[in-house]
Amino acid sequence: MTGIALSVLAAAFVASEGGEELRLFQTTEEKGFREIVTPGFTIHPYPTIEPLDVDAAVAKHEFLALGASLTDASAWVLANMPEEKRAKLMRELFTPEGCNLGAIRLNIGASDYSTAIYSYDDVPGDVDMKHFSLARDDEYLVPMAKAVKALRPDLFVFAAPWSPPGWMKTSGMMMAGNLKKECMPALANYFVKYVQGYGERGVAIDAVSPQNETMCDTGGMYPCCTYSAAMEGAFVRDHLAPALRNAGLKTKIWVHDHDPTAKGALRVAELLSMPGVEGAVGGVAWHCYCDGALSTNLAPLKAAHPALPFYHTENGPHILIKERTEWWWAAKVFGMLQNGCSMFTSWCLCLDELGTPMTGGHLCGGFTVVDSETHEVSYSPQYRLFRHIGPFVKRGARVMEVQGSRDGTRLILFRNPDGEYVLVVACDGSPVRKIQRHRLVIKYKGRYKTLPLPGCQWSVSTLLFK
Repeated sequence: MTGIALSVLAAAFVASEGGEELRLFQTTEEKGFREIVTPGFTIHPYPTIEPLDVDAAVAKHEFLALGASLTDASAWVLANMPEEKRAKLMRELFTPEGCNLGAIRLNIGASDYSTAIYSYDDVPGDVDMKHFSLARDDEYLVPMAKAVKALRPDLFVFAAPWSPPGWMKTSGMMMAGNLKKECMPALANYFVKYVQGYGERGVAIDAVSPQNETMCDTGGMYPCCTYSAAMEGAFVRDHLAPALRNAGLKTKIWVHDHDPTAKGALRVAELLSMPGVEGAVGGVAWHCYCDGALSTNLAPLKAAHPALPFYHTENGPHILIKERTEWWWAAKVFGMLQNGCSMFTSWCLCLDELGTPMTGGHLCGGFTVVDSETHEVSYSPQYRLFRHIGPFVKRGARVMEVQGSRDGTRLILFRNPDGEYVLVVACDGSPVRKIQRHRLVIKYKGRYKTLPLPGCQWSVSTLLFK
């Protein structure tokens, strides 16, 4: 599956009976992504089906982008591909030919998906970062980030460390321990040097998190650093925000960068309640490895801080967990977006068929998988779901709250800045009431449309109308 040509995406809409313009794109278990002809709206309602009432839908927060992590490992895989195959994959990742990703996440120093453990300054006591160097990133991470920027000049770039340099920590190493309070000024300077260095190389860093997964101690398996709410708040307010500001940098600070568990939600609430912290924070970053609890933990926190943007920054495919299907991802992606997040980010942009290279012990899979011998690409279920959102939902679109019967499907509605609506629907293919397929009816400007959903096979559908 290589997607659909840009010329087709730019084709004119077909007006329905009432003048509405609509198009339908669909991926099913039997057929890849394609546009299919669909009938228009009519004046006739179904008496037994509660329609999705677009006319009464409520606009919520803005959509920023879909994204993926350009980890050190992913950049290495891309850099080792033949140029022609790499260019094709990059188009399928970052243009409407594919899933049209609009954001990338970078690792500041080594993560568990790097080719080695490293930091940018391993000289103890170098508070002023005189020995700071991005020379290692210049080998392939910076070139791959610049290649993405060439395809997407409006690319949103954000970054997070898995650990400060070891000499800044109580353990003396990146694989364990906590940040020393007296090293907070040095770490703030480390961030400034990183943002400045990438900016000088043509890759502006729009946002940083002080720490990836602030509550995670990896037991020495890969780089980590746990932060209490008080520690992170103090570092952001008293050191990182002033250092970025004094350097003339506009990079935002996103806190937490971990799951919306009950503990995580309480942690963020505590952090934001600290005097002066919320004013220094540009957003809250979330993962979604925990199950459920979004309406209980995430939505109330968003309601308490409506002006503070939320972003989903990590969760991706797995080598062994086959339940992570298009249907499974719809629950995660739609759930995070509908409960306050402006972005959903996958984990490693690409890995090989073994889920490598890596430094940790997890069995993560690539958003796309590049065969280590043939360099042929295969596409994850998460990619196939993103394929139905990224080319159609524009930056600045609003996530809409819509009422009506889902009939066992999972769906999300967006309204683009030009007034166009984008409805994305996932169906697991199981029959309803043994003999019937899932059915959806959309109500728009007093008219009705039945959305055709395949029976007895999974599907993802995107309906555009205006």
